[in-house]
Amino acid sequence: MELFYIRQIIEGDISHFPYFVETYKDMAFAIAYRITNNREDAEEIVQDAFVKAYRSLAKFRQDSKFSTWLFRIVVNLALTKIKRNEKKIASDIEISELPDNMIESVEAMYRGLSETEQRTLINTALDEMGREDRLLLTLYYLNENSIDEIKDITSISPDNIKMKLHRARKKMYGRLNKRLEPAIKETV
Repeated sequence: MELFYIRQIIEGDISHFPYFVETYKDMAFAIAYRITNNREDAEEIVQDAFVKAYRSLAKFRQDSKFSTWLFRIVVNLALTKIKRNEKKIASDIEISELPDNMIESVEAMYRGLSETEQRTLINTALDEMGREDRLLLTLYYLNENSIDEIKDITSISPDNIKMKLHRARKKMYGRLNKRLEPAIKETV
């Protein structure tokens, strides 16, 4: 269906473009926000990405999914925005990776939370992480992109993506542990 819509848009029937906006705007925003950590910048990036995608639709080679192509545009625009604002961004304060033997405790406490509490906890932890970690975790776990799709979006090699995802996941558990630590100590 998407390829049909793309052909129609290229031939001048723009009435199908809102389908792409409605289908991908939320994930595009999530990606832009995870990179910039700024709602206004993310909204601007998403708007610019859809304009750029519309104008460049004839150049879409269809050798990947439309979403992969669009998300690559979002990532590029977000990284460009970050580079322009680099002086304003404080360096990321990293919490060390959580040791493997503590991950089960964190997972058990996390599962005991309500869905709303889980979502809040995850978003807070993601907001504290470095932009590359936020991006990779968002693409893989929240957007459920494959390693190959992430490679196409980020231009990072598959082996490097796997290694970075592993480390980012452990850092995420470190942040979750920091927030859940008082409750974990109570159960021990």
